[in-house]
Amino acid sequence: MTKGRDDDAPRKPRRLRPGDTVGICAPASSWENRSELLRGVAGLEAWGLRVRLGDHVNDRHGYMAGRDADRAADLHAMLRDPEVKAVVCLRGGYGTPRLIRLLDEAAFAADPKALCGYSDLTTLHLAQQRWGNVISFYSNGATGVGDAETTPFSKDHLRRALFSDEPFGPIGPNPDDPYVRTVVGGRTSGRLSGGCAGLLASAIGTRLQPDFRGRIVVLEEIELEGYVLDGILTHLRNAGLFEGARGIVIGDIKTKWSGGIAELSAEDMVEDILAPLGLPLIFGLPIGHNKHHATVPFGALATLDADAGTLVVEEVVTSD
Repeated sequence: MTKGRDDDAPRKPRRLRPGDTVGICAPASSWENRSELLRGVAGLEAWGLRVRLGDHVNDRHGYMAGRDADRAADLHAMLRDPEVKAVVCLRGGYGTPRLIRLLDEAAFAADPKALCGYSDLTTLHLAQQRWGNVISFYSNGATGVGDAETTPFSKDHLRRALFSDEPFGPIGPNPDDPYVRTVVGGRTSGRLSGGCAGLLASAIGTRLQPDFRGRIVVLEEIELEGYVLDGILTHLRNAGLFEGARGIVIGDIKTKWSGGIAELSAEDMVEDILAPLGLPLIFGLPIGHNKHHATVPFGALATLDADAGTLVVEEVVTSD
């Protein structure tokens, strides 16, 4: 039986309460200035939480936060520590694809706890779903929680995911621009999955091969050259990742503009590459690398109404 399908609902991480301990580790890139980490700690403490730092959270190895084995060891220690109720990754950047061969399945499976982060942390969300069958939060990491430029919308969305005992509700819309485009109409329900498109593509053929059967797939990406984004989306389609999926939600995704007119925009590519799949598809929710970042509870049951341009999570995403 494949985990995470309709007949095998995922486990829910424990709901956070003031006084709980959360861990910060850096599985991908490091801070650029130490105050980014310190601000993240202060932001989580302002929510009434205690913070435990990974042993190697201040390490650096080029563009990564230390050596592969050390970054994996910190993550595993946080997952296994019974006093740590949630793991808040420092930031994205790059580094988690190098950990795929080192990740310990048993560490993910042992204790259902919240895992928070986005972008390069897509790899870990795949691990949480495949090996732990636990709802995880595609959200700002610790640096985002502490950053003065992170909007109240973004912080409140993550705090609601971690602390609320009510159904999670709608994801979006953007409070500055509520328009969401219907690319392919229709209405469907399914459990949420996805992440940063390039990281999903890099996991194809690995022990964390994405499995989107029965899922509503959420995609976002940093600003890329057009041909690079085209290649990523084409690879996801050609690899058959959308076979059996229920719907597609496009968050923040765009291409660099060189000033010419003979170019394809990200929206053009979605029309060309993904729309022909015939799945309900919307474009423009505030998910990913932009001003506002709504938390997406991967594994939670949601309804996508593409005609209305809405994505609503119908269940509580944590447990008592």
